Amino acid sequence: MSISTWIRGMRPQTLPLALAPVLIGVARSWMGVFSYSQGGDVDHPPCPTFGGRPEAYGTVSSVVNGAMASSTQGACSTSVGWFVAVSVLCALVALFLQIAVNFANDYSDGVRGVDQGRTGVVGRAGTIGNAGVVGQAVGVSQTGGGTAANASPPAPARLVASGVPPRTVLIAAGASAALACLAGLGVVELTGYWWFILVGVACLLAGWFYVGGRHPYGYHGWGEVSVFVFFGLVATIGTQFALTGTVSLSGIWGGVTVGLVAVSVLTVNNLRDVDEDRRHGKRTWPVRLGERGGRILLDVLLGGAAAMALLLFRASYAWQVIAVGPDCGVTYPNGDLRHAVEVCDTAWHQTQTVMYYSSIVLLTVFVGLCAAAIVAVHRRRFRPALPLCTISSLVLAAEYWTLSFLM
Repeated sequence: MSISTWIRGMRPQTLPLALAPVLIGVARSWMGVFSYSQGGDVDHPPCPTFGGRPEAYGTVSSVVNGAMASSTQGACSTSVGWFVAVSVLCALVALFLQIAVNFANDYSDGVRGVDQGRTGVVGRAGTIGNAGVVGQAVGVSQTGGGTAANASPPAPARLVASGVPPRTVLIAAGASAALACLAGLGVVELTGYWWFILVGVACLLAGWFYVGGRHPYGYHGWGEVSVFVFFGLVATIGTQFALTGTVSLSGIWGGVTVGLVAVSVLTVNNLRDVDEDRRHGKRTWPVRLGERGGRILLDVLLGGAAAMALLLFRASYAWQVIAVGPDCGVTYPNGDLRHAVEVCDTAWHQTQTVMYYSSIVLLTVFVGLCAAAIVAVHRRRFRPALPLCTISSLVLAAEYWTLSFLM
């Protein structure tokens, strides 16, 4: 087995979907992290001192019932190194969990025979082996036609279907999950939020039982819901909470938006595999809705994501930043009250101006990618539609970063 085989099994085209929500969570955290992070008094848990986050203000003394008492003040100090370390660890958790889920799906679908024929071997007609029809130019359409024009396009090869022992693929899934757990424990240690362990366990169980176990929920139409929750909301607001100790409305908004993009990627896959899924009893949403209904679902998902991105831009302070101009204040050199000097933060205003126009470009690109993916799917060109969706998730994350300078 070559390294390229395992890289293919990781499904690198899906990894941007794991990284994008973390990037959005970081973007919604960095501007306010020093004021958001609380801890160390009677209303908040103690600050985790490992990794450079002691209490920001030390202790204060007060008189309680005639006796002196000391208590710890509210905010935890946040160093740049701590912020970067937690951000990187959150990204590693998401990436390794995505890889573990991909290996687990390969294993479970492979032993069930769902991926039969997805070997990546090129047949005599030049097509990639798919669903046991290797090298044939004739496919079966949903309506029962028999021409190559309406045949389902070839699906990517899978490890178990290509001859890799299932046990080896399962071990790879376990190793990836273990790496995700190690990174998650690092987040727990640095933040002090021990209940993140429960979130991690929930993520692992959701990843395994998606197509694993005796009753995989992915076979009953719940896969789309799980992807939206864990690769949208949980990854985004989990990152924001780890960094700030709170969750903002814009963070939830970002989690919903990137979750819609993640579900759209799953929908494209399921539309491509709708005939095979139907034969194997896998009741995905496109199987339940039909191929036409699945395409309409994709329109709603990507159209909704584009609309939410537009609304976020409109709700930001971008218009005011350009119209009002730089923040100005008055200072008195050497304390001389007779000579006031106006000081304007022109550098920050110039930075915001650049970010404002950058956000317009990124928003246009994001909407364009969503539209192109919709057109590709309606033309049954699933292979280019998948990277269009995954790349759009990174463009959305970049949009959130530019808007973080304007909100």
